[in-house]
Amino acid sequence: MAGQIFTNRVTDITYQYILPALVDNVSNSNVFTSRVLSKTIDWEGITYNVPIQTAFSTTGGAFNGMDTFSTAATNNTRQMTFYLTGQYQSIVIPGIEAAVNGNTESQVIKLLTAKMDEAKISMADAIGTAFYGFGLGKSFDGLGNIIDDGTNAGTYGGLSRTTYPFLKADVTTVTNGTITLSYLSSEFDNASAASSTSESPTMGLTTKSIWTFIEGLIQPMLSARYDSTAIGGYDRVDGKTPKGTSVPMGSTQLGAAGGFISISWRGRPMVADDKASGGTFFWVNENYLDFAVQRSGELREIGSTVESMEGFYEDVPFPSAFQFREMMSSINQLGEVGVVILLGNLIDRQPRRNGKLISITGN
Repeated sequence: MAGQIFTNRVTDITYQYILPALVDNVSNSNVFTSRVLSKTIDWEGITYNVPIQTAFSTTGGAFNGMDTFSTAATNNTRQMTFYLTGQYQSIVIPGIEAAVNGNTESQVIKLLTAKMDEAKISMADAIGTAFYGFGLGKSFDGLGNIIDDGTNAGTYGGLSRTTYPFLKADVTTVTNGTITLSYLSSEFDNASAASSTSESPTMGLTTKSIWTFIEGLIQPMLSARYDSTAIGGYDRVDGKTPKGTSVPMGSTQLGAAGGFISISWRGRPMVADDKASGGTFFWVNENYLDFAVQRSGELREIGSTVESMEGFYEDVPFPSAFQFREMMSSINQLGEVGVVILLGNLIDRQPRRNGKLISITGN
């Protein structure tokens, strides 16, 4: 690195400047987690139970004259059961470090503030990984086991996907690894009830590379039609964007022909997420998907907005879904320990209204 290297003649008698903000050099985007934690529901009871209809009634039919009606009692309901789990992130402040940092003349960033921000982004990153995972061990359930046809998760909500095939989401392997616009449409259909808004996906999620493949498929259409509002060129989608909403066009108009920020297909936003599973495109119906939060009266509600950091979580702050156990002094050490906590689980009440394309390698 070019530049002046100073000797002790200067460094021994001159304060060094420290930027009064930590720069987050580890986080990438975490879009799905932001949206899920934007609109949480409350956990109720020891387990979270969802009663579901499993079949049509068989006690009806055609008749004439004085035919006898069927009055047999039927049992066409079952109950999905979800279990409480949690995620934590410890905050450790050694007493000696706190004493040195507490000197107001030399303090640039408050140590506790910096460590709290570090805990928030570390926990959010871990949750983002879990939300695309398979709900293994003590982890939250994720899109891996929610949007599955029984291949990886034979049961969901405690019920067998073999016995109750309607608990299967649609999974399609693309031929030769090639994503096409026809695949996007057909998979949307596979996860939908015809002509129903509530019973169709509200959002597409995928990796940056697959998003770019799709952009490449749409780009020639836009250039040929000169119609950016019909194809793409939309503003950012984040946790505050309404479910199933095609994001309004900005003032750029045909400037979008040079590349898109967000793409809409069938009126649904498709967004790249750095946490998304490789080689996979998800159609997600957020109408049936919620994170149920169990709040503890012994913990304090905290916001997830960072105070001392520059980066993704400053740009897209999460809503307050986290709780905090206050800093406690160690009995046989000079220092304090606190914990950021999230209790609950990710719950989907109707997995069949989701779908995914897998094994995507190009266009």
